[in-house]
Amino acid sequence: MWKQRAVNLTAFIVTFSISMVGTGTVEAQEWRQYETPEAAGWSSDKLESARQFAAESGSAAVFVVERGNVVAAWGHVDHPFKAASIRKSIYDVTFGAVSLKKKLDLSMTVGALGLDDLESLTETEKRATVEQLMEARSGVYHPAAYETRSNADRRPERGAHDPGKFWYYNNWDFNVVTAAFSKMTGSEIDSAFEKEIAKPLGLEDYQSDHVFRWLEPRSSKYPAVTYRISARDLARVGQLYLNKGKWAGQQIVSEEWIRESTRAHTVFEEDSYRGEGNGYGRLWWVWPANRESGSKFQSYHRIAARGAGGQVMILFPEIDLLVVHLADTDSGNGIQDSVGAELVEKILAARNEGAGAGANTGPVRVEPLSDKKPVPLKSLKAIPAKLLKKVVGTYMVNESIGMEFYAYENRLFARPLGIRLPDAEMLADTDGTLTSPLAEVVFKPVPDSDGAINEMKMTFAGRTSVAKRSR
Repeated sequence: MWKQRAVNLTAFIVTFSISMVGTGTVEAQEWRQYETPEAAGWSSDKLESARQFAAESGSAAVFVVERGNVVAAWGHVDHPFKAASIRKSIYDVTFGAVSLKKKLDLSMTVGALGLDDLESLTETEKRATVEQLMEARSGVYHPAAYETRSNADRRPERGAHDPGKFWYYNNWDFNVVTAAFSKMTGSEIDSAFEKEIAKPLGLEDYQSDHVFRWLEPRSSKYPAVTYRISARDLARVGQLYLNKGKWAGQQIVSEEWIRESTRAHTVFEEDSYRGEGNGYGRLWWVWPANRESGSKFQSYHRIAARGAGGQVMILFPEIDLLVVHLADTDSGNGIQDSVGAELVEKILAARNEGAGAGANTGPVRVEPLSDKKPVPLKSLKAIPAKLLKKVVGTYMVNESIGMEFYAYENRLFARPLGIRLPDAEMLADTDGTLTSPLAEVVFKPVPDSDGAINEMKMTFAGRTSVAKRSR
């Protein structure tokens, strides 16, 4: 975020099962892969061409699943990469799972739930419903955490549209929907995801500390609940929706919920919204089939969870197929959406229609995309109160660029000065540096002989600068 954030229709096919062993423990049979692409109706040569394209494009992980079994697994499919805006579709899956057990009233309003913000909502804005938050049609245009610069520039004026009347890709809606979930259920949305989705589906790489609440205290009360997730775990979430909500014979999310979330609640005019899609459902992107397009990719009805930097999962319900693509945005190696679309087109070109049912499967065979390893995940901790007190202040690199460190609810935040970037919470790494799980900047406090901190080394985008305390 500190860089500009520019990118089974039949359940019996599922061949992996889940068993619960004790409280909170899950044993999941591993994914199974078709023994040969040809046996499943795919071309090895064309898949190899697609893999090479992914490698040349800088993709970090690609996972292709058809009829519940793996067709291709390329790159670091077990590494939890930043999910970016895929988080929003994860919210929908969590809402759906909880709503199956206790029906959630999506017609409840923001006002009835007691939700307000730093700049108080008007009576009209308080009439926005939870469903309208999920549709990005709330009509509340308040600054929000985790909002890209381009989105902030496009944000309508307060009061420009009544709730339900206008679609705008609004991070305020997406952040507040998690607060609404907490009010309606008494649980945090990430805890519910772990209990209702991660454990029943047997996610292999997910851990609770892969969730981070990105708060910008000067913008809004509501944090963005962000996730890290691996390609093979994300594919399980997608397969759940292809399975019409069933997993190992158990209904996790209702068919009705899935139908409603993945239909287009907003249909964009042709070529509108930068060509990013033909419609938006409840926290999912939706494209209808275009048989006349000449493109295999566009010829199918598609549902997608998408995030900046090339993070995407595309579901093809007609053919029981899903493709997950993740980039290593921790290293700044995002992928353009157009490159991701070309990759999926190449993957689909390797598929023969109507072939492969009943093919034998074996262990997953992961093929590399590069020799580069993902950035290791750090074990960050809250900054001790004594250090927090020492660090608070303003540090300048030069007359116009610097950083203000301030405390909010006993947490340390950094506010960029002279750079249009959001505030970010700082946590302590084991080497004594200060950083954030979502930021690409590292600060190293330099203590004086008496222990006071009047200098800060700042490393950003591979360059290190020294900032001096000004106050």
